[in-house]
Amino acid sequence: MKYCIALIVLLLVFSFFPVQAALRLDGQDQELRTELDFILHLITREDYDASLYLLERIGDAGRDWSDSLNFLSGWVMYRQKNLELSANKLLKVGKESPVFYKSHFFGAYNLAHIGQHQEAQKVLYNIPVASGSMHEALRCLQLSGLALLQNDLDEYFKYSMSFVGEHHVMVEQERNMESHRRRLEEARTPSPLVAGMLSAAVPGLGRIYAGKTSEGIISFLYVAALGFTSYDFYRGGGAKSPMFIISAGVTGLFYAGNIAGSAVAVRRKNQEFRYEMEQRILFDMHIPLRNAFN
Repeated sequence: MKYCIALIVLLLVFSFFPVQAALRLDGQDQELRTELDFILHLITREDYDASLYLLERIGDAGRDWSDSLNFLSGWVMYRQKNLELSANKLLKVGKESPVFYKSHFFGAYNLAHIGQHQEAQKVLYNIPVASGSMHEALRCLQLSGLALLQNDLDEYFKYSMSFVGEHHVMVEQERNMESHRRRLEEARTPSPLVAGMLSAAVPGLGRIYAGKTSEGIISFLYVAALGFTSYDFYRGGGAKSPMFIISAGVTGLFYAGNIAGSAVAVRRKNQEFRYEMEQRILFDMHIPLRNAFN
C-alpha cells in the first residue's frame, strides 16, 4: 500500500511541473504581448525614443518573439533615419515571419541609401520571389535603381526589361526610372581639366563652361582690372617698380585662383547633378515599397 501511495505522489509531482512551466510561459507571453501593444501605441504616436528603449529592455525573449522584436526595432530605427542599424535589425527577420518581405526590401533600401550598393544587391538577390509576382517586379525595380546609382547602364537594361506596367504600385516609378536613365545617359559632364585650360586662356571662361556665367563674367572683370592696373604701374615705373611688383603679384594670384576656381566650379556642378539624380532615384525606389507594404 505504501508503494502505491508513493507512486501516485511521484506521478502527480512529475505531471504537475510541466503544466506549471506551461502556465508560467503563457504568463510571460501574455506579459510580452501587453508590452508590445504599448510599444506599438508609442510608435503610432511617433514616440520613437521611448519605443526603442522598451524594445531594448525586453532583450532576448526567445526565438518565437525574435522576428517581431527585430522588425519593430528596425522599423523604429528606420523612422529615426538611423538606416545602418535599421538594416542590421530588419535583415535578421526570418523567412517564416509574415513581415519577412517588408523587412528585407526595406533593409536593402536602407543599405542603398547609405551607399552600400553591393550589400543591398546581395540582400535583394537572396529574397525568394515567385516568377511573375509583384515581389519579383519590385526586386527588379530596386535592382534597376541600384544600377543607376552605380551608373551601370548595362546592368540597368537587364532589369528594366521587366518594366511592363503590370503592378499599379510601381507603374509611375518604372517610367521615372527610364527618365532617370535617359537623363544620365544624355548628361554633359564638364571636365575640370578643360575648365582650367579655358580659364588659363581667357579668365572666367572655365566658369562659363561650367554653367556659372555670372561668376565667369565677374572673374574676367576682376583679373582684367588687376591686369590693367599692373600695366599702368609698369608704364609709370618700369619692371622694377615696387608698385608694379606688388600689383603683378596680386594679379598673378587672382589669375591662378581663377584657373583653380574654374576647375572646382566644374567639380561642384558635377557633384550637384549627381546628388540630385541620386535623390530622385532613391525616391522612386522608396515609393513602391511604401505602396506595396503599408
